[in-house]
Amino acid sequence: MAKYTTPQEVFDAMVTEFDASKAADMNARAQLKLSGENGGDWHLTIDGGKIEIEKGTMDDPQMTMSMSDDTWVDLVNGDANAMMLFMQGKIKVTGDMQLAMQLQKLF
Repeated sequence: MAKYTTPQEVFDAMVTEFDASKAADMNARAQLKLSGENGGDWHLTIDGGKIEIEKGTMDDPQMTMSMSDDTWVDLVNGDANAMMLFMQGKIKVTGDMQLAMQLQKLF
């Protein structure tokens, strides 16, 4: 796996790294809010094994995850532990916590 340096690189790669077979029965809407110099808002829509990732916010996401841009990149690169970051308050999740855990298994 390549090492990413910005959130945009991560989101661009997520489309190709997405494992559609693990999401065949999923219908999910998730919002990511990243703070920091390279931060911003992105949202993911998963429906029947397909994913769409767009910059910006969405109405009524099932789950919203907030963290710094550096935390997001470290997490995706495997340089940080999601549960530890959550316990330290560096990742905040509102809404469907189970969806947050499912997402990491799809890439």
